[in-house]
Amino acid sequence: MVEFFTESHWDELLPKTLRQMLYEWDLNFAIEKFWTYTSDQTNNDRCELRQWIHKAQSHCLTVNNDYCLSIEQLQNHINSWGGIIRPEIKVQEFMTSKKSYEVQAMSSLVASLYNVTGSTHCLEAGGGQGHLLVALTLGYGIPSLTVDCDEIAIKNAAKRVKIIQKQWRAIAKKITNGTEECITENMSCDIHRFASAFVTTKTDISTIIRNAFPDCDKDVKILLTGLHTCGNLGPDSLKIFKSQPSTTGLFNVPCCYHLLTEEVDAGLFDVFQRDYGCGQASEHGFPMSEYLRGYNLGRNARMLAAQSIDRVVSRKQLPSKSLLYRALFQVIVKRHLPGFALTDGRLKRLASNCDDFNEYFKMADSVLALGLFDKLSDSYLKEVSKDLNCQWKQVVLFYLLRLCLAQVIESVLLLDRLLYLLENGFKKAYIVKLFDPVLSPRCHSIVAVR
Repeated sequence: MVEFFTESHWDELLPKTLRQMLYEWDLNFAIEKFWTYTSDQTNNDRCELRQWIHKAQSHCLTVNNDYCLSIEQLQNHINSWGGIIRPEIKVQEFMTSKKSYEVQAMSSLVASLYNVTGSTHCLEAGGGQGHLLVALTLGYGIPSLTVDCDEIAIKNAAKRVKIIQKQWRAIAKKITNGTEECITENMSCDIHRFASAFVTTKTDISTIIRNAFPDCDKDVKILLTGLHTCGNLGPDSLKIFKSQPSTTGLFNVPCCYHLLTEEVDAGLFDVFQRDYGCGQASEHGFPMSEYLRGYNLGRNARMLAAQSIDRVVSRKQLPSKSLLYRALFQVIVKRHLPGFALTDGRLKRLASNCDDFNEYFKMADSVLALGLFDKLSDSYLKEVSKDLNCQWKQVVLFYLLRLCLAQVIESVLLLDRLLYLLENGFKKAYIVKLFDPVLSPRCHSIVAVR
């Protein structure tokens, strides 16, 4: 979006017939049509916009009872493997409403999978504050280990769990067949341990478990979980599951696709490897499967995959004017300072303090110390922004159309991970639509049983 005008995205990237049709439409009319077509896949209007949106939707993952399951279908599989579905645990304190919803939806399935796989421990990679494992230990009595590379977060989380345990009966409810019940059991938080470690494919998780649970005198069998594993941690978890026989099952919800690394990102560090001194990524997060070997997406596509069209459509959210101002600012800088390396970080949230583009340009120029605002004439600035209404229309519609591809790209990433497991002989491997995508946009999980 930053290079929308400098790279002529409207003319170069949109199909000609679609572009011509949108040119004839009023912006508000086009936006209403977009909401209609994205919400109603049965609509059969003979319209370029409808056809384009529905074609994009046809390339997205859908629940099909084959390789992409609903929660109910996963429960059926667990039952067929000899397992019993555990009741949900609802915790409304000490976490956000979004996190509470995710923990409630995921914890009972993890607990059910834990039992059916004969696991001795559950380990969550990148667990942060340990939200998921609090429910597993206090709600289901499962010995669990939260591993995270942030030592401070780990120390604070351990203290927090003790506070939660004291209030557990008051803040937690057991849900059976839709009915909430008080919890009478009083589980010990001593079976929820924490460890500080940077998890990579070389991490021996059974050793970490034994160090955390030194009294364990039997073979360690680990259910490896992750609720929103950032960047390469998701793929690395799958590789650990493949290579370490001590892992009996996998339940991983990926997140932050823009932090994945590919061969085309040779100059970039994994953000966590950079911060925790682990050097350049030796293994890339995409592609994982042999089938897609040599295929690349690039960082722009991965950034887009992390956006949520479901939430935008549900709330009818339009982009901020900052997209327009930033793209216009790019035009000026590229024209007058073509060699200047412009980074976005320093201009974040700048537009919220500006009433118009001139004010944005003045503030951005000051922040970056470019000296362009005083050099350029008022007439030049007026020329750059003379068609603001038309430019805004193009930015808004391009933003919305581009958003339709977000789930297409995410589908490629998820299917690549599933294919990696299938290629390595794991027949009980699935993508599960776990959450409502409006409430939790990264709603899919990878589930596998050894």
